[in-house]
Amino acid sequence: MRSSRGASTARGAEREGCRATPRRGRTLERCWARPGAELSDRQRRIKPTVHSLSRSSSNGVEEATGRKPEFRNRGKAKFQLCRTDGFMCETESKHVENDSYVRFDGPSTQNHMLVWKTCPKTVLVLKKRGKALLPHLRDVARHLWFELNLQVVVEPEVGREISGMSDLDFVETYDNEEDAGKLHEFVDFVVCLGGDGVVLHASNLFPGAMPPVISFNLGSLGFLTNHWHEEYHKDLPDMCNSCYPTPLSGVFVTLRMRLSVQVMRKGKPVPGKRFQVLNEVCVDRGSNSYLCMIECYERNRLITKVQGDGVLLSTPTGSTAYSVAAGGSIVHPSVPAILFTPICPHSLSFRPVLLPDSAELELRVPETARGTAWASFDGKNRVELSQGDSIMVRMSDYPVPSINKTDETADWFKSLVRCLRWNERLDQAPFDEEEVVKEVHTSSSRSEEHW
Repeated sequence: MRSSRGASTARGAEREGCRATPRRGRTLERCWARPGAELSDRQRRIKPTVHSLSRSSSNGVEEATGRKPEFRNRGKAKFQLCRTDGFMCETESKHVENDSYVRFDGPSTQNHMLVWKTCPKTVLVLKKRGKALLPHLRDVARHLWFELNLQVVVEPEVGREISGMSDLDFVETYDNEEDAGKLHEFVDFVVCLGGDGVVLHASNLFPGAMPPVISFNLGSLGFLTNHWHEEYHKDLPDMCNSCYPTPLSGVFVTLRMRLSVQVMRKGKPVPGKRFQVLNEVCVDRGSNSYLCMIECYERNRLITKVQGDGVLLSTPTGSTAYSVAAGGSIVHPSVPAILFTPICPHSLSFRPVLLPDSAELELRVPETARGTAWASFDGKNRVELSQGDSIMVRMSDYPVPSINKTDETADWFKSLVRCLRWNERLDQAPFDEEEVVKEVHTSSSRSEEHW
């Protein structure tokens, strides 16, 4: 019965210029008509959207002729772009042309160059723990003192190690924490001898503004140390003598973003628990045998909940550290971003993301969590977070100026290949031309035999 009725309906529709398709007891009809043909009442009911629909003319009066109203150029509205932090804004007019068009003046990030307005006077020399690098320290310190006429300062622990060396009696040190808090007031730049750990230690010594850092690779990995120790007698003068404000007279420098992290107890900041992080801040479950629960907020808005081993908030510099081991993206140090990387999340859809450097984040242990969590800052200063505790994370105002060997991008790619063996594989071998020709002839012969 249903098929008969569908066929009958289809035949009736054909007579009126329609096609009908029976489907689940209903008749779905699609109408068509030749251009210029007069439409029947049935077609008008089924397909009301036709060329004869009324349109609004420019004066607001409807007309049924189907003719488009004439276009009139009324000019463009003017606007401006403003930068804002959520509380205040300032006009940013350099991206707007004629108050109507948005245009970039150039790349949002560019290479930076360090040029001394006055010659440096004091240098802080840091080295890897132990006495293995004392000979290298002696060479660098004497070069800075005798060749470059710079005052050399070392940490108290290193000062005790070299106290018996008569050829380093010119080296100074500081005695107490009060002097350590004033290093930024008299240190012009820092020399690091060792690996990445020494660079992280240098960042820890300067919770505020940090002087430029030049690092010599004497460690095990050295992703952040692109200068070779054997070339210190060339690289150090190049840096110190870049004090004439002429084009390309300075040295290239990478401004490595840091994160400012404040520990909160029940919504109140804990005194003495603010950290400057160069790599990452990690919140994990510690020694607990079950999943940790971490609520993630951006400017007091809940964005997600982490259920797993933990979560990382990393800088672009830290993207090649713990974050890459947890499956995060590798990010160039000049990209203004904060990496949000879960650690072993109990969800197949929880992927790492990149947030803008303007994001202000909070990682909070909810009151309903089964256990506590632990926070660490560049792998140090572990702090337990109880239910209701949190950490506030935002971009620091003070980056780490890292002196480049060549420039920031070339040094970065060299470190990727040298330290992480990035995209290393054997090249695909080319075809042997004689073998290719022979194979083509063999295939042709087989095809002829087949036919």
